[in-house]
Amino acid sequence: MAGGVLTAGVLTAGAAAVPVAERPAATGPALVRVHAPASADRAQLAGLGLDLTPRAGAGFVDALVHGPDDLARLRAAGLRWTVLESDLGERQRRYRELDQRLAAQTAVSPLPSGRIAYRTLGDYERELRELAARYPELVRLVRLDHQTLEGRWVYGVEIAHGVQMPDGRPVFLLMGLHHAREWPSGEHAMEFAYDLVRHAYTDPRIARLLREGRALIVPVVNPDGFEKSRAAGALEWKRKNCRQWDGVVEHPVAECATYADNGLTSRGVDVNRNYGGFWGGRGSSDQWWAQDYRGQAPFSEPETRNVRDLVASRQVTVLISNHTYGNLVLRSPGVAGGNAPEESLYQALGDRMATQNGYTSQAAYQLYPTNGTVEDWAYYATGALGYTFEINPKDFHPDFGSAVIDEYLGHGVYAGKGNREAYLVAFETAVDPGYHGVVTGFAPVGAVLRAVKEFTMRTDDPGGSASGPIAFRQRLESAMTVTGPRFTWHLNPSLRPSQEPGVGLLPESWTLSCTRPDGTVLETQQVTVARGQRVEVRFDRCLARFAVR
Repeated sequence: MAGGVLTAGVLTAGAAAVPVAERPAATGPALVRVHAPASADRAQLAGLGLDLTPRAGAGFVDALVHGPDDLARLRAAGLRWTVLESDLGERQRRYRELDQRLAAQTAVSPLPSGRIAYRTLGDYERELRELAARYPELVRLVRLDHQTLEGRWVYGVEIAHGVQMPDGRPVFLLMGLHHAREWPSGEHAMEFAYDLVRHAYTDPRIARLLREGRALIVPVVNPDGFEKSRAAGALEWKRKNCRQWDGVVEHPVAECATYADNGLTSRGVDVNRNYGGFWGGRGSSDQWWAQDYRGQAPFSEPETRNVRDLVASRQVTVLISNHTYGNLVLRSPGVAGGNAPEESLYQALGDRMATQNGYTSQAAYQLYPTNGTVEDWAYYATGALGYTFEINPKDFHPDFGSAVIDEYLGHGVYAGKGNREAYLVAFETAVDPGYHGVVTGFAPVGAVLRAVKEFTMRTDDPGGSASGPIAFRQRLESAMTVTGPRFTWHLNPSLRPSQEPGVGLLPESWTLSCTRPDGTVLETQQVTVARGQRVEVRFDRCLARFAVR
């Protein structure tokens, strides 16, 4: 075994590692740097179920160690490591001192909301409701379909000029807090919501985006886990949701904070390993104690079903899932084996956003193997260009000033390189017809048009009792209301990326129907539309029959 210890604040590599659990002063996990010079080493490390961070470089991956069991797994795998920090609790105390100093210096920050401290779950929910109530012509409160295991609803806001009318505009989706401890991920999403509302009429760029598209913002995907982490204490580093037992529909609220293993509540499902696309196999674990436990089945968790149903019911053309940390822009796929079918276009947008925030743009598998992520599922199911932003270079929730104020706006050490600008580039791409399909034509005023696709996707091979990948059905269905003699509908391309390497795009079609408001179908057509293509459709039978009862 090789490792390292901290002596008088100096890292001494190669000395015998002291088991973290034997350090009496420790109040948080330790941070270690695992030496992984080859891709095979990273794949092996990713299969251990450890608490890996997105901080990695040439030949290493940083990980949190929560107790002797974690060290035993590293030792058994023959991997070497050095200790970077023996007690992250001490680091958090330093961050809190910086937060207190900020609060003493100013009552209002330059953020769009003016915040100077991290929000609680109650803050998020209250502010989302207030935005919708104060600006009803711009903001609509969205409640997602499924309650969490502790009985909470997940909320977001949809922001657009004339937001109440389903009129066929494309959607940019921005999410935060899949992982409970990644507090800045929700803050950046919430600040972008305030930014759009604040500048909806005064900034020509934002005004155009809100006329041509919609922004859908869900700052807290995993409220159960976030509520536990935000309370600090032993659960501050909680990553997963509050799943305590597979198959149990709901849990008592106190139970999530009761079961502690390895110094952390490690029961739960990693929500960002539970999506159906490429679920299972390398890049996640089938062991409940693992920090990347994927759950007993694809979409077994209410949090992932919420996002699935949200995306499947709208034409989300670009999405970003905020995370921390590492200053990365990650794109699909999460496991090596061939690039995405539209890699050049996919990479180009990632590179453009990285130019704005100063991050590194790369395929997700170049960090370490991951599967069951939201961007993998969204791209291969809908064609939406999905990305993960790993915010800040330091920690999961460092001081508010650097991780939120400076990094969102592009101030301080991030001067000129903020996530605000990167999100605007993403939104501009979402409304650009060159990045999705457009269907135009004639239909009766007041008619409801529906676009439906249904197809089979597959997981990776999860092993265990499964005999190969699991097939599952996926349905996409969205609607718009016709407001004039001609309609324009921005749709994701019907040509769907194949999950099989080297196959490219699958020649599928949308089923478009023209209906009365009561749902009576008057006409149906099959429409094939490629990315960047505009297709003309006439619903002549619907026009003739719409007013006839």
